[in-house]
Amino acid sequence: MHTAQIIRRFNFHDWGGTENVVWNSALELLSLGVTSEILATAAGAKPGKTINSGIKIRRYPYFYPYWPLGSRQKQALDKKGGNPFAPGLRQRLEQVRYDLFHVHNSGRLAEMVQAVSRKQGVPYVISFHGGCFDIPEAEQKELIAPLRWTFPYGGILDRLLRRKRDCIAGAAGIISVGANEVPKLQELYPDKHIIHLPNGVNTRQFRKRVKYSWRHKLGLPPERRLYLCVSRIDYQKNQLLLLKMLPEQLRAGEDVHLLLIGPCTVSWYLEQLQEYCRVHNRSERVTIFPGLRPDDERLVAAYQEADLFFLPSLHEPFGIVVLEAWCAGRPVIAAAVGGLQYLVQDGETGLLFKSDDLSSLLQACQRVRQPGLAEYLARNAWLEVKNKYTWARISQRLANFYAEVLEQYHHH
Repeated sequence: MHTAQIIRRFNFHDWGGTENVVWNSALELLSLGVTSEILATAAGAKPGKTINSGIKIRRYPYFYPYWPLGSRQKQALDKKGGNPFAPGLRQRLEQVRYDLFHVHNSGRLAEMVQAVSRKQGVPYVISFHGGCFDIPEAEQKELIAPLRWTFPYGGILDRLLRRKRDCIAGAAGIISVGANEVPKLQELYPDKHIIHLPNGVNTRQFRKRVKYSWRHKLGLPPERRLYLCVSRIDYQKNQLLLLKMLPEQLRAGEDVHLLLIGPCTVSWYLEQLQEYCRVHNRSERVTIFPGLRPDDERLVAAYQEADLFFLPSLHEPFGIVVLEAWCAGRPVIAAAVGGLQYLVQDGETGLLFKSDDLSSLLQACQRVRQPGLAEYLARNAWLEVKNKYTWARISQRLANFYAEVLEQYHHH
């Protein structure tokens, strides 16, 4: 089986959950007889073809249909929320014979895939990685903020190209990363083949001990606890709540240092975090480090050396970094939102707190200090990962889903 994996952007140096899923699934599917070609826009990268670990990656020129659009606005859309046209990508889909299209974004890319699917007689499936129904209104407004005072001529192009169809309704199958969104999808599309397919994790990578030491780099004394959050520097991830937590922990007698690792997708939010540290004189207790490549041993070292891992997101369809923390044997405290409510079993594999609620977060911090609880959570979480979330298990389910979709499509 030969598949096209269509994704809005794909850069190893600017990594996110969707890229993680596409890449690791493609690698694992090879052993199951499924080959994949990753097709993306050239957002954040140069157009052209590369081959990595036997996987072909093609990136195409693209544009956002707004005028005028400055470089800063374009960069903001590249990072988050962009809805581009990519004519060259469409030509590739039309020129090469694939058995199945798998599109990992909605919007124009999905509409393009739908149009080619109808023309070529090739089925497509669509994955929802970033939430479909639970994105807060404030975040939706922020996504379109770079487009203020521009003229959206894309609607004219959409009509000329006869787009604006329901790309979900046209899909031969639907994959939801977040378990919380499956019931709504089933309600809206009762005749569709819909599955909940969570993210996976490379257990070997995060279990293997590495030599790098963050404690040495940061000059932390042995008694100081290291708190870690790995996620994009983005208002959705809500790292500001952790900064507000820090003085409360210090007042409670906790000697802690907070390490935030992740690529910046919203520059004003990074500036807000830095300004908060400066105004409250917390810079010596907080380190904000740019995103690391997924194969960087410094990323593994951060998980392995942390005493606690936090994910305080305002909304989160899954939370792949939780799996990485679990692999490294770290206890996890996460916001009870989106897919995290289904991933983390409160009191068994981690602790949950009410989203954006400082007092609830502090209660979770106090709770995890109960004798033996952190070790109990980490032990249970590792068993959960081994039994459910290895890439081998996830990719086998994905390959089975592809086969079922193809059989059903050609049968009808």
